[in-house]
Amino acid sequence: MRFAQLVVGPAGTGKSTYCSFMEKHSQIAGAGRVCRVVNLDPAAEHFDYEPLADIRDLISVDDVLEAEDLHLGPNGALVYCWK
Repeated sequence: MRFAQLVVGPAGTGKSTYCSFMEKHSQIAGAGRVCRVVNLDPAAEHFDYEPLADIRDLISVDDVLEAEDLHLGPNGALVYCWK
């Protein structure tokens, strides 16, 4: 049986910490289960693990903020990335 968890929440609530723990836990006590983490946060800065896929490879908030033709702030850049 396959299953998934979608971890969402405001900044600073421990989403990355939780994902890191779950990945380590599956390696130690996972009974053969494989845990894969996918990052869909274009504003994430660092991880204690290597995501299977990372949205920042396609677009990041920093890239949008540096784009002079867009003239967006941090919130606008995040919304732009989500589109």
